[in-house]
Amino acid sequence: MTPNRSGNTTPVLPILIGGVLIVVGGLLISQLAPLAFPTQASAEAESIDTLFTVMLGIGGAIFLLVQGILLYSVIRFRARPDDLEDGPSIHGNTTLELVWTAVPAVIVFFLAIYSYSVWVDIRQPRDNEVNVRAIGQRFAWTFEYDDPTDRVDEVIRSNILHTYPGQPLVMQLEAVDVNHAFWVPEMRIKQDLLVGRVTEMRVTPQEPGTYRVVCAELCGSGHGQMWAQIIVHENEEQYLTSFIDPAVELVLNPPADPVARGRSTINNYACASCHVLDDLGWVGNQGPSLNGIGDTAARRRSGFTAAEYIVNSIRHPNEYIVPGFSAGIMPQFGPTVDPVGPVEGASYQYMSNTDLYAITAYLCTITGDGEPGCTPDEAQTAVLEDYPDAPIDLGTAAEATEEVIPEGTPEFEVTPNPETTEEGAPPAEFTPVTDTTPEAESTPEGEATPEGTAAP
Repeated sequence: MTPNRSGNTTPVLPILIGGVLIVVGGLLISQLAPLAFPTQASAEAESIDTLFTVMLGIGGAIFLLVQGILLYSVIRFRARPDDLEDGPSIHGNTTLELVWTAVPAVIVFFLAIYSYSVWVDIRQPRDNEVNVRAIGQRFAWTFEYDDPTDRVDEVIRSNILHTYPGQPLVMQLEAVDVNHAFWVPEMRIKQDLLVGRVTEMRVTPQEPGTYRVVCAELCGSGHGQMWAQIIVHENEEQYLTSFIDPAVELVLNPPADPVARGRSTINNYACASCHVLDDLGWVGNQGPSLNGIGDTAARRRSGFTAAEYIVNSIRHPNEYIVPGFSAGIMPQFGPTVDPVGPVEGASYQYMSNTDLYAITAYLCTITGDGEPGCTPDEAQTAVLEDYPDAPIDLGTAAEATEEVIPEGTPEFEVTPNPETTEEGAPPAEFTPVTDTTPEAESTPEGEATPEGTAAP
């Protein structure tokens, strides 16, 4: 004990012991808490976790200090039995005020510099980066790549992000309707997507496996189901053979039959996020079911054939709303890159007449008895009646006969996503597909192909 100016003694030893316990406690918190963290699946995860560990240590020590002083004060200065007097008035301790001002200032200054250095490092351009465009829309993710083998010029699209360990990615993130946030907990990356602005993020995966991409920005009623997958293949060879090569093959040798092409082309768009379609394993619940759309489309609106209804629902989604659903959710898919026609209440996205023709031909085959609700010729007529200036170019597919049911399974099938929950599943996993269009994330309409509410 040492005397102070008031004549009281300062308990030096207890203070030293308390200080040691606080430091040790902070270290324990910083070392034990990360054991609950998810796997470090990216090169950036290690530096981010180290920063977080330092912050936990400092924060934990401060927490123990404050709680320790409170506990000591409650015990040491508690009111004794029959003591009804006021406590002494103590104020004006300049040393204490300097300490509790200077120490936090130093800590904040240190963390600001350290955090900034980590932020700069994880955003630093890497050698041999691969550009990936990530598009967020209610309620799905779409990823676009260039062919790394330079065999095709078309953009390769998928609702799964494919990569392999050690391959740096630079991602261009865009939102087409409302703000979203791209978050992968295992890779410690999170970036907001702002409407009308392209944001950039870098990540270098390092652990093979399948990871979940979730939206961390409340974006609507389907926010909880807005997730996709990142598949980190074992190596570059597996990445090429299981993803890039099949996608390129589909571009070089597309199905001649418009129905088969439509069955694969529809996967270029985010329809699965909002519609149910058993044929492709879709489990979306934001728009009408597409099961049996070939039958219901012909009687949904008076004066519209099945093909005309499907085309109109995709091109002009807010003209007719299926009862029980809301307007303004499904995007308007126009035939040009720039908006065409009214887009009030719907975000605008591009879908060529060629794609729309194939998708319409396919959806017409989704019937209860297996008899198509329309022929490819009727689908082509309906598409050209809506926007005759946008050509249809399917090569031999344009000469298809009325036999629209494909004999075999298209090269790229959509299989149900293995990760499903009771609340629903994200868009069914579509095998990588390609498209020549610049922007194609959509959601065709079907069963309830509501023109505004049926398919976001």
